[in-house]
Amino acid sequence: MSRDIQIIKDPEVAKLLADDTRRRILHMLRHSEMSPADLAKALDKNFSSIQHHLNQLIAAGLVEQTREEKVRNMLQPYYHATAHRYIISYSLSESLSKDDEYAQYQEATLQKMIPGLKAFNIDVPEEKRARALTLIRKCVDAERRAFEEAVEHQSDPSNLEKQVQRPLLQLLANINLSRDAEHAAALRELTQLLDI
Repeated sequence: MSRDIQIIKDPEVAKLLADDTRRRILHMLRHSEMSPADLAKALDKNFSSIQHHLNQLIAAGLVEQTREEKVRNMLQPYYHATAHRYIISYSLSESLSKDDEYAQYQEATLQKMIPGLKAFNIDVPEEKRARALTLIRKCVDAERRAFEEAVEHQSDPSNLEKQVQRPLLQLLANINLSRDAEHAAALRELTQLLDI
């Protein structure tokens, strides 16, 4: 049975998520149970490549086999993600920043946020983009840290329904953020810079 949230604290496991194919497999398996053949077809990849990525995700504890089904006289395994949401621990950020592949993945994600603001009718002038990116990075890091702290303080998340757990975690993360003066200052400056 999958958990709602899993915090990844092992740097080797976190590095696995820098690969696009593994992220896509994990995304699909968060939503449905699939066989390697299903994944290969959906991702337009060869079976051996999918099996290789699956084996890495299984060894890391991010994916588990849920059942087997007989298909044309062969047993076909089916897999599902072990959580609905994965969070890379904030405490790993420093050690992972030294890993080129992971650092590039993180930086590429942040870089996409500036043009992504256009979807919200916010256009960041070229001369303000570097500062906006610095402020976004500070805010995202603080928000990840606050959310992780809220998750870590749960004594027994199995007693909470998902529709209650998620808003409670976000509320507690926001309370943690309200005490963070550096986050508040970055958010104020970002608000002014983006003119929102």
